[in-house]
Amino acid sequence: MTHSTQQQPAEQGLVVAAYGRRGVLETDDGEELKYQIKGRRVRVVCGDRVEWVRDTRKGAAVIQTVGDRHNTLGRQSHDESYIEVLAANLDCVIVVTAAVPETNWYLVDRYLVTAELMHCRTLLVDNKIDLAHTTSAEARSKELDVYRELDYAYVGVSAKSGQGIDRLLAELSGSVGILVGQSGVGKSSLINALVPDADIVVGALSTANAEGKHTTTASMMHKLPGGGRLIDTPGVRDFVPVIDEASDVRFGFPEISALAGQCRFNDCRHRQEPDCVVKDAVESGSISARRFETYKRLVEETERR
Repeated sequence: MTHSTQQQPAEQGLVVAAYGRRGVLETDDGEELKYQIKGRRVRVVCGDRVEWVRDTRKGAAVIQTVGDRHNTLGRQSHDESYIEVLAANLDCVIVVTAAVPETNWYLVDRYLVTAELMHCRTLLVDNKIDLAHTTSAEARSKELDVYRELDYAYVGVSAKSGQGIDRLLAELSGSVGILVGQSGVGKSSLINALVPDADIVVGALSTANAEGKHTTTASMMHKLPGGGRLIDTPGVRDFVPVIDEASDVRFGFPEISALAGQCRFNDCRHRQEPDCVVKDAVESGSISARRFETYKRLVEETERR
């Protein structure tokens, strides 16, 4: 008898690990199954709701279609020839920084801009606060104050000592969040502090496909104690947000967006135009000059595409 997926009824599921065209999905009954994808045009990422059928011969799932996404976290590829979607259907973007390695604040801004354009809640998590007494401590504190004054939610934690972990869990309760940040900030240590037996889960899911250990697009979803889920992605050296029009960049900066309508020209880009209240705010110090530099860079990058 030939085994087939064609006569199997379609079921719903959630993608909890994605390694290219293979990974793991969680059925609505809580079962975890390795999956394959039917058709070259179907693309799935961690957080996707999908329709699948069971391959009775292999005991695996075959994903047929991907449900509507209410948002996606994506970035431009290195050559900007395509958009790389990292995860879908998020409630919160958690941007992780640390005293060591030295923080790339422009990268932090890029993540926050992306979250703003996704209409997604943001959380700034400063890890390794047990190492806060560094030579750059004062400068870091001033940079973090910029975000706190903009009402970005902030939690200081130490994955090593456990300080702040309970508060972070409370912030994430009931949400689907994603951890992002530059390499070396301790995202894996945070996962281990937040999720019991995380190493065991990661080891089990990584066996879904040997490629999972080698691809930079691998992502994995963990269940949080007390509710909520957390997606972990690889650290990055750079992150180029997906922005359709240069005029949309201002919406990623709450402090710029709030003043933009007061400029002399309705289409003011806040660069060379006269009577620009945003530039005045930068000169007076009420808008961070460094954040404004990020804004200008993103406008220029978007205009070049």
